[in-house]
Amino acid sequence: MAVSASLRRWLGVAIVTLYLLLATLYALQTPPWQAPDEPAHYNYARHIAEMGRLPILEPGDYPAAYLEACKAARFAPSFSIDRIKYESHQPPLYYTLASLVYRAASGQPIGVRLRAMRLLSVLLGAAALALIYACACRLLPERPWLAAAVGLVCATLPMHLTMTAAVNSDALAELLIVLIGFLVLRRRDDYSLRYRLLLGLLLGLAFLTKMQTYTAFGFCAVALLCDARDQKRPWSWLLRNGVTILAIAVLVAAPWIWRNMQVYGWNDPLAMIRHDQVVQGQLTTSAFLAQYGLAALLRGLLQTTFHSFWGQFGWMAAPMHPRVYQVLGGVSGLSLAGLIVWLWRGGWRNPWSDARRESLILLAWVAITAAGYLWWNLSYVQHQGRYLFPALLPIALGLMLGLDQAAQNLKPVLASLAVVAVLLLAVGLFRGDLPGFTLALVVIAGGGLVAARWLGQRRPELLLALTGAGMTAFAAFCLWGYVVPFLTP
Repeated sequence: MAVSASLRRWLGVAIVTLYLLLATLYALQTPPWQAPDEPAHYNYARHIAEMGRLPILEPGDYPAAYLEACKAARFAPSFSIDRIKYESHQPPLYYTLASLVYRAASGQPIGVRLRAMRLLSVLLGAAALALIYACACRLLPERPWLAAAVGLVCATLPMHLTMTAAVNSDALAELLIVLIGFLVLRRRDDYSLRYRLLLGLLLGLAFLTKMQTYTAFGFCAVALLCDARDQKRPWSWLLRNGVTILAIAVLVAAPWIWRNMQVYGWNDPLAMIRHDQVVQGQLTTSAFLAQYGLAALLRGLLQTTFHSFWGQFGWMAAPMHPRVYQVLGGVSGLSLAGLIVWLWRGGWRNPWSDARRESLILLAWVAITAAGYLWWNLSYVQHQGRYLFPALLPIALGLMLGLDQAAQNLKPVLASLAVVAVLLLAVGLFRGDLPGFTLALVVIAGGGLVAARWLGQRRPELLLALTGAGMTAFAAFCLWGYVVPFLTP
């Protein structure tokens, strides 16, 4: 079914509007400080607004026992957040913007200032979502409804809504990463000076927002390598363009790095040594291994990462019911099955336009983000799926492409579901305990795939509307079923 450019734009407007509605509700309804590290992020912006300079991370800024007491009391109003300042080592760009909102709301109660700053994150998240949708349309020019579904997933994912409706630098970092991705996904015949200046500037601004944006540096390097090889450029061309872009990025970030070297020492330009000294009391991976062992660590890493990617709210203290995660696991499993069948049938040869280059960029995007997440977990136990959100675009693209392929390749997928059902039935009979809920999920999954294929071929707009309605209901269920009742003091 052909879709006009005008309809594509209206789909984008509808997706961003839906996000703004949901994210605003999350920003206004989530109890104060009930997003990870929000008090420390708030205090960073407040320091800039009130003192006119960047804060310095000092011993005592991570009051571990007091913070645990605050979390146990659900940040009741009697607990002041003034002592919680352990994010003061972060790059300053987002906090400088947030300080302007803080100043604009000066004289208002702290709750009003907090929500005003949360709404800044919501607006940044809306801009990032618009770019995600634009990237999806560029990657899937012949599949407009699938591109819209990718945008819908990003707009309604409950944990993503939680993070982009809180005071933190995540939304601005995501905006800059996706903007860089939008630029590099389009093939360049030549790297003009203007393009190199723009790319270097954006990379520098991204680094000044959050150090986790190193992901963008990685997939930019992959894009440059692909373009050099495809155009048969000499190594001197590759080196000249790469060095120019990197040099501009370093120049943009240099004032902050120089300031850190003066404050924390020449050997600590990113303040990470000071950070490790200050956050004593945070659970380290070595301590966890010594107490529980490798098997427990890996099990926690996989399970908690999956749970908290979809939704584990507050400071990881409000997980959803296990059956909700079971349903989400089933959806993810169907997507994985679809991707496997698609790859087996040669889909990797031409997944979308300009296949090889775009595939490599997206794979690098995910791989570098995941590698950074694993690296961070080598030092501290931080099994939080939100750290994968810098790669939300390729993850959502893979999820929806997999589900689409599962519906398009019904026979092998339905056969796999039948095998799973038989195995579950056999194990249940052997144990004398039939897994009724899981068996029902398998049956519903099969029926859902048949219905999705039928609608996708005849009424793709209806399938998209049903997907959006289901994801919206899920996001609302998480807000009023878990966030508000479980996290309100």
